[in-house]
Amino acid sequence: NEIKKLKEQRDQGLNDKTDEQIFQDVLGKDTHGYLRAPGPGKSITQHFKVKTSRLGLSQELIDVKKKLDQLIEEDKKEAEVVRNDVDRKIEQNNAILEKNSHQLMNFIKGGLTQRMMIQEMKAHHDEVST
Repeated sequence: NEIKKLKEQRDQGLNDKTDEQIFQDVLGKDTHGYLRAPGPGKSITQHFKVKTSRLGLSQELIDVKKKLDQLIEEDKKEAEVVRNDVDRKIEQNNAILEKNSHQLMNFIKGGLTQRMMIQEMKAHHDEVST
């Protein structure tokens, strides 16, 4: 985060540090081909649990980025599967809702038709009776 912040400041014209200077400001000065951790009494070896050269650290960062990219792609694929499943369930629910709506409308129409027939029969009966 600190490296990114310093690079952004450079892009905004707030500093004129090279990548090497930014790297040294954040991780410490190169000592005999190895890095030292920032702060008194700290060791880059203790921090990373290995004796890390600048090239080794760079390669480790590349490997971590590749792994993160791979995990992101796996998450995207998993999200796509879930999205497809949700879309399929929505389609099923919409089909059921449409079917039930048609059945309800037919039931209502049938009930109205039956009621109208009963009223006509009653009216006819009343005419015949009078």
